Amino acid sequence: MILATDKMVFVTDQDNSNEYIESLITEYGTNQYCIKIDRTLNPPYYQLFHEWKEGKRKLNRELFSSSKLGKIVNYINENIQ
Repeated sequence: MILATDKMVFVTDQDNSNEYIESLITEYGTNQYCIKIDRTLNPPYYQLFHEWKEGKRKLNRELFSSSKLGKIVNYINENIQ
């Protein structure tokens, strides 16, 4: 899947996705962002994370979540700089 916003283009991370949970990743500036799509729920649930590494550990912070993809896109367009 490819998801384009005004500022970013997210693509599916094949290594961290399966038929139930899909991870979309992008880099913006020096930051990495991920949208996780949980398809086990009806409607699907979307979560936006800021991700980074500290040593060998991969850490993330949830920025926004919603059951509507349009709200995630609006959050990105309005709040990420």
